[in-house]
Amino acid sequence: MITEKDISKTVGRTIKSPIRVGGLRDFKINQVSFLDFFKPFFESLEDDHYLVRGKQIVFLKTIFSEDAESIEKFHKSYFEGTVSTDVLTRWIERLNSDQKQKFDQLSMITRQRSIASFEVEIWDDTFFVERILHKGFEQDVDDFRVWKRVFTQAPSQLVENDLFFELLKKMAGLVKEIHPDIRKIQITSHFMRTISRETIKGENAPEGIHEDGAQYIMSALVINRQNIEGAESQIYEKTNSADKELVYKKILDPGEFIFQADTGEEFTFGNDLWHYVTPIAPIDVLKPGIRDIIGFDMDILE
Repeated sequence: MITEKDISKTVGRTIKSPIRVGGLRDFKINQVSFLDFFKPFFESLEDDHYLVRGKQIVFLKTIFSEDAESIEKFHKSYFEGTVSTDVLTRWIERLNSDQKQKFDQLSMITRQRSIASFEVEIWDDTFFVERILHKGFEQDVDDFRVWKRVFTQAPSQLVENDLFFELLKKMAGLVKEIHPDIRKIQITSHFMRTISRETIKGENAPEGIHEDGAQYIMSALVINRQNIEGAESQIYEKTNSADKELVYKKILDPGEFIFQADTGEEFTFGNDLWHYVTPIAPIDVLKPGIRDIIGFDMDILE
């Protein structure tokens, strides 16, 4: 497993904040069985309309810059789905044919998603997993992700089983290696499919280089790559108020993951880590390009 010590040697300076790059085999989890079990589920994920709504608002504000303030007034309520597209009709109707075509492209679904949250308790090196249900999901960040989003809960048969619990225990073990005295961890899992069609790129990280607002993340455990190029996972260190330096990059294959410290680690370890994943595009433009991943947010509770 690659760690921050290995990356320090490559970049020629010390990275103290925890990083782990590895795969299911490092967890002694049967990779073939795991991927075969989870891969079919991604065919039934529900569309993520939040991403579409956000892109629509940004586009309209760009086209009608003189009305940007008026459009922005609807941003949060439209994003959260408490008002319909009707609030934007006055601007959509004024788009010319090229602009309307672009708006329609931006309105195509490129992400599907569901979530499941858990608490992992640790007693004498024994791990106990319990599922918890959250009605909404918010992130402790400085962009649109701070607004409330409600995603479909992953079905119990998918995540309440020995195979998935074993993964959660291994991930909690990574955190415990860093903080030996912890007793309870909350882990939220995100099952996500990113889709790219023809000239429409699939954005894995529409917010750009970012943090997720959790103490630790597994930014992606890749389940499937199908007919795509791109999706290079990148780790950055924020070196001052404006600059972020790339310290590691890798295109993850199915079964591989990146685990890293995410938010507030600069006060604990001394390095402020951020991350990004490049967009995907289909290799054969006549077929959709697909990337399926499970992402994890981890916070120490006790």
